[in-house]
Amino acid sequence: MGKWNIIHKVRYPPFDHQRWKANSVPIVEDKVSMNLTSEQIEQKYPPFLIKSEEGWLLERRIVSEKGVQWNGESSTLLDDSKFVNLVDQQRSGWYIIPNNLHSVARRLIHFAVILLLITLTYLFVEPILSALGIPSLGTQSIRLGLLDYPVLTVVVVPFLLMPLLLRMVANFLDLKKQQDYFKNPAKSPILELEKGIQSGQSLRGKCIIPERRPDWKSISIHWHVGTLPPSRIALVELSGRKLDHQPPVGLSTPLPHHWEEGLDDGTAGGEDAPMERQDIPGGVFLRPMRFSEEGVGQVLDENGTFELPPPQNNWPGSVNSELLRVHWEVVIKIKRKKNMPLLWVMPIRVNFPESFVELENLNVNDSRTEHFYIGKR
Repeated sequence: MGKWNIIHKVRYPPFDHQRWKANSVPIVEDKVSMNLTSEQIEQKYPPFLIKSEEGWLLERRIVSEKGVQWNGESSTLLDDSKFVNLVDQQRSGWYIIPNNLHSVARRLIHFAVILLLITLTYLFVEPILSALGIPSLGTQSIRLGLLDYPVLTVVVVPFLLMPLLLRMVANFLDLKKQQDYFKNPAKSPILELEKGIQSGQSLRGKCIIPERRPDWKSISIHWHVGTLPPSRIALVELSGRKLDHQPPVGLSTPLPHHWEEGLDDGTAGGEDAPMERQDIPGGVFLRPMRFSEEGVGQVLDENGTFELPPPQNNWPGSVNSELLRVHWEVVIKIKRKKNMPLLWVMPIRVNFPESFVELENLNVNDSRTEHFYIGKR
């Protein structure tokens, strides 16, 4: 009887994945276990494939020495290994949603840059237009202080500064929200779930809300699955590099961490989240998972019982390895009268489905916190 190997492969989308061609980024491969017998393989959780149309992928393969794929059944459908540190620090407890001004400012940047390019092009060709007898517009000078500036410059510069101003205002508003809320945080919900949660099946349980505040409009419960970034240390080492040398393709030079390292793959450069209080490890904003899907949510009544249908696609169960991380969580969303919703998050362990999971042509989410939302707006 032949021997079997367990191999993990990942080509994880970096922060600005739109700027990358997936095929230009090498696949990182980790030989997790080698030379296992069929009996040993049956005790391991099943293989799976998660892939986008562009070519970003996460894959767990079980193959023989001759490259034959394992097609047997696994008696183990649960990865009971410890949650990675990222889950404990950034996907557990209370979170808030950033101000909408961040999204507005980001959209304005594109408009401002286009306007600037059009203005510079016009000022470049204006002498030619004047020589042809075409009247010019906005090229007259206006004196500000000791210098003269074209009128068009005075009009365009405020549009260039507006996104920066909006980001500053949004950051200060977010910091104030963090300070106001965490002075008096609400009591955490008490969640009781049925045992043996499995992918592809409904999630049942009961949620007790020990405290309801006057400005809370409604409380809903959701469950959510997605992929978390692989360990940066593992990516660097498996790529044959050193941590203090040039990083492999797809990774940026890491910024100094204000809290414990290992909470991201080091590709965002500090741009994935607004300003956060540094006394809260992991931050207060929930990062979107790059591949993700949510099940059907439900508004909680006084009784607190719920039954949530699963996500439409069949996903792998929980996986917590160095390269492959499939994460399931329950999210309680509290809509408020004046402020953005509050989120309370609890990670859960989910069994693999009995059928092989092969997810292809998935969309890659933007990893900026301002793009995270769950349920209906």
